[in-house]
Amino acid sequence: MRFLLIFLWLSLVLPACALEWTHQPSSGEKVVSLHPEIALYWPTGAALPYRQARMFLDETEVSAECLRTGMFISYKAPRPLMRGLHKVRVEVGDIRQEWDFEVVGSSFIKGCVYTAPFKPRAFDKIKVEMKGRNMGKAWVELTGFPEKYKMLEERGKYDVTFKIPAKLAGKSCRVEVFLEKDGDLDRQLCEGQLTIAAPDLSISWNTPENGSAVDKAFIARGQTVPEATVELHVHTFFRDGVDFGQLPPDQHPKVKADAQGNFQYEYHFPSGFPRLAVTIIGVARDQFDNASKPEGLLLYMKSPGGLPPLKTEIKPPGPDGRPGSP
Repeated sequence: MRFLLIFLWLSLVLPACALEWTHQPSSGEKVVSLHPEIALYWPTGAALPYRQARMFLDETEVSAECLRTGMFISYKAPRPLMRGLHKVRVEVGDIRQEWDFEVVGSSFIKGCVYTAPFKPRAFDKIKVEMKGRNMGKAWVELTGFPEKYKMLEERGKYDVTFKIPAKLAGKSCRVEVFLEKDGDLDRQLCEGQLTIAAPDLSISWNTPENGSAVDKAFIARGQTVPEATVELHVHTFFRDGVDFGQLPPDQHPKVKADAQGNFQYEYHFPSGFPRLAVTIIGVARDQFDNASKPEGLLLYMKSPGGLPPLKTEIKPPGPDGRPGSP
């Protein structure tokens, strides 16, 4: 019985191993397209568990994006492949097939350069220039990030100027240009690597001006690193040092900075109290929970009827949010 099982196994597996497997692209082929269809065709008559077949491109598994049938397994990369040698491996059951091919691409691009500040930071401008075949569709990408920046052409010279995205702060990337014409695509990496400086974790208040008189309801606006969380300590007090009643307790709200680092906080002085002031102290925290130095804002509620202030010499707020505290 055991010999019969071995014979049956050999009759199924050995023909599959002995028969020729057809690859697409074929082994060693030079491919012009940056979007080649990669396929492996099963030998005729081979009983293979093709539904469990796995494909790897340059050691990265792409099985989830493959099409499997009783005749073949195929894959087409969603993004254009880089020029150069690419290795493919397919595993089906106990059988493994490996081959490689080379992407040579179309020769549309004749060269590219970019200019940027010596130590670029987020929102600094970068200019990219490319020479290539005219009347094409061209764009720039920063490797590892999905944004595309359209290039404008004048007689085969393409260029674009754009701001470095805030999310690149503290990271490195390459500048890559793409040129598409008549359904074919060329791509080229510009010389050099772009390293974006990490942002300084700090916070500042823009409006209202520190020490100014404001309406009973106002919006305080500030600036910090993009998409940071700003923790606020809001302390309301009687500006003349005389308590006219019990004020609400201190507040500790949090606000989120936008992609440009702008944030704002809306405040309302409590009703029924005269001659109030408020300190708003902000601390910015980044995604790694690093904290900035606190920055305070001292504001006075406008006196009704335009009465002159009794005291305006209150010192800036200290770490606890109270004016003049150590």
